[in-house]
Amino acid sequence: MTADIINNNNLDDDSKELFLLLQVSWPDSREQIWESLSGRLKSPVIVQMRPKIRTWQIAMAASLSLLLGIGTFMGTYTVKLNTVAAQHLGIHLPDGSAVELNAETEIHYKPYWWWRERKITLQGEAYFEVMNGKAFSVESDVGITQVLGTSFNIYSRDKHYEVTCETGEVRVEVSDTKHSVILHPYEKASILISGQLKVEENINMENETAWISNKLIFTSEPLEDVFEEVERQYDVEILVQSDLMLEYTGSIEKTESAAEVLRLICRPFDLQIKKSNNNQFYISQ
Repeated sequence: MTADIINNNNLDDDSKELFLLLQVSWPDSREQIWESLSGRLKSPVIVQMRPKIRTWQIAMAASLSLLLGIGTFMGTYTVKLNTVAAQHLGIHLPDGSAVELNAETEIHYKPYWWWRERKITLQGEAYFEVMNGKAFSVESDVGITQVLGTSFNIYSRDKHYEVTCETGEVRVEVSDTKHSVILHPYEKASILISGQLKVEENINMENETAWISNKLIFTSEPLEDVFEEVERQYDVEILVQSDLMLEYTGSIEKTESAAEVLRLICRPFDLQIKKSNNNQFYISQ
């Protein structure tokens, strides 16, 4: 085709050379053009598609995560309250129930879970006035006390556990054996070292709760236990130089000083008191 164009147009030598330089090479047939296009059409075109995430799915997942976090917080957040020696503390629980803590007493409870479970962990001594409502339980290492609406006193120190009911009914259970007893007003349950429950009737509640009014009342109490209570209420240290197999009965007002209280306790037994500093006393025969 190129030769025909040059011959038919009578081009001079310079024009012929320029035409040859500018000519475009075309495929010789339609078959070659089709083969070229067909090869391109057969090559796959890969397009990356991003998955569509709906807005409501994201919102629901976020809401569920938030609710789970709030529920975990409410079920695990715990309030811890404690008193030191020579300190009493009165508090109100979320339902309006009242608790009075004696010296060196500690309680734990979950305020945001209170609507579901009214439960307190206690170590020490406390007096409770419980509002009517769901079951109310006080747990210690040795025993568990359960009530609905009542007032009672619990003493739980080391392995010594006593519950005295003032109003309503109180259920006392031994943690290890699951033995239990129902107490009525002016009844007292003690858990013995053997794990058995001892119940006493016609209890003088004024004596049991005298500590709330800053009084110490002892009835045939081992002298060692009396000294421990004085240490707790006055924040002092009492050192006894010999074993004293004695019992004390008496009433003491906390308006007296620690030295005067010890003098009153030791006088019936003719015991000697020596004070080394403001917070330490030696007792000897």
